Amino acid sequence: TFTCGFGVALLAGLAAGVGGSLLTAAGEAIGSMFSSPSGTILTASPNVYINNRKAAHVEKSIGACDKHPGPVKIAEGSTNVFINSVAAARKGDKLTCGATISGGSNNVFIGGGRYRYLPVDDEIPGWLRTTVDVLMAVAGAAGGIAQLIKAGTQAGMKAVLPCAMKFTAGFVAGEVGSRYVVEPVMRSAIGGLSGNPVDTTTGRKLIPDEIDFSLPGLMPIEWSRFYASNLNVDSVLGKGWVLPWEQSLRKRGSFVYLTDNQGRTVPFVDIAPGQRIYNPHEQVYLVCTQGGHYLLQTLDNIFFYFGEVPDDNKPVPLDRIENALGHFLHFTRTEQGTLTDISATGGVRVHLHYDEVTTRLSSVKRIVDNEAVETLVQYHYDSNGQLSEVFNRNGDSVRRFSYTDGVMTRHSNALGLTCEYRWETIDGQPRVVEHQTSDGEHFHFRYDREARTTWVTDVLGRELEIHYNKDHRVTSSRDYSGDHYVIEIDDTGNMTGLTLPDGNQLAFEYDEFARLLKETDPLGRSIRYQYHHLTTLITQVDYPDGSVWKARYDSKGNLVAEIDAL
Repeated sequence: TFTCGFGVALLAGLAAGVGGSLLTAAGEAIGSMFSSPSGTILTASPNVYINNRKAAHVEKSIGACDKHPGPVKIAEGSTNVFINSVAAARKGDKLTCGATISGGSNNVFIGGGRYRYLPVDDEIPGWLRTTVDVLMAVAGAAGGIAQLIKAGTQAGMKAVLPCAMKFTAGFVAGEVGSRYVVEPVMRSAIGGLSGNPVDTTTGRKLIPDEIDFSLPGLMPIEWSRFYASNLNVDSVLGKGWVLPWEQSLRKRGSFVYLTDNQGRTVPFVDIAPGQRIYNPHEQVYLVCTQGGHYLLQTLDNIFFYFGEVPDDNKPVPLDRIENALGHFLHFTRTEQGTLTDISATGGVRVHLHYDEVTTRLSSVKRIVDNEAVETLVQYHYDSNGQLSEVFNRNGDSVRRFSYTDGVMTRHSNALGLTCEYRWETIDGQPRVVEHQTSDGEHFHFRYDREARTTWVTDVLGRELEIHYNKDHRVTSSRDYSGDHYVIEIDDTGNMTGLTLPDGNQLAFEYDEFARLLKETDPLGRSIRYQYHHLTTLITQVDYPDGSVWKARYDSKGNLVAEIDAL
């Protein structure tokens, strides 16, 4: 599914209905869970023995770990005792997967300090040791969650612009909505997008999440770009672009601000250590641990860790993402905050290269055994430092972009499709007034900002009319065929009602976490949904004919049982 600003899972156990004592036990068990025996040393020195067993040494000794795929190496060892020209390894030294050597000789001791010769994926990151605090805070919030939600909403926890793709394919409200509204209508008449695409409520040009490469694994690395012409964020790809890893938190006074992967600024009311607050507009918690570290938790148990966020209005970049199974993405940065490497569970790693003059991102390479083995993507720029061309791992040019006065005027792909945009400054902002493509599409845009209305005329002379509210949500529309739609939206931005062109109506009900609970079709037939604790995992669907679909999940959100409606 498409999400705004968030996308992978972290910890289990943060669910309502779990007693405080169980949460404490879960937190106390974390250390033992990570330190339990999970593998063996497979290869060691061919000619040096300790108590008749081959001695282990750094880099050359290979281990097998149940929690990580493929072989792992011993990463730590003595500073002054060497075996076969490499450092000797001892009980307590770590492997590259983060596991610790737990066995060794009881009468032979190898001296020297401990030095890390190879990078290590920490089994228990420092911030994870605060999990007990977070779990206890959640347990204690069971009776006060609604109050926190209300207080946060009243304080204005709403982004200036909504998620760019909230009412497009995959975001239709439940089964009833998708049955009565086809995707093109959902995209334009309800989502407010036109062409390739232009946001009709603002006149800005969008390019949603183009994927340059994907590396499979227990925690895949999916490298995508997002573009919005109104953005002024300082991306390594230039003005208007955002990478998922460029998310950050900053604190100013009584608010904490998230810059998400669409470059939007999402405000949260600041909280004291040991508390969390829910933002229903984004379906995400802001969590502050007892140690004062900040992280974000989505309803599908996605955690983004940022660390300490000083009250100085300076952005603190994303540091780590981790899921319920212990798999992670870790972001290595320079002291200045420049991202240099992304490491994933299982030894997957990419390195980012920057142009020395412009400091723009020039390429991303896959790293194996500390050596670059493949260039995954390359970026070229124009004289103004704007992204102009993208090359794939085969060295083929797959995307080209042109700009005028800082906004995109043209882009093309490897198949030859070209899209062009003409801009005018309206009410102090550049807005697309004309858009055409090489395959024959042609659109003209007219805006009435005071009336919150936009008209789009296509190549056949047909007109799309969009009306929207102060939050840039479409409230009514007339599509190119003349069909009229009316959309009812609650304070959180959820679609609660949809009037179809024939006058029939669809209705949708949500809980305080903005999860769909009930949808009703024009005949009054309803489908109801139940969820696994405070997640988006559906545990039961009740259909109008009396049939019921059920699912059961374990504590980490894994599906363990499913009963179909038949």
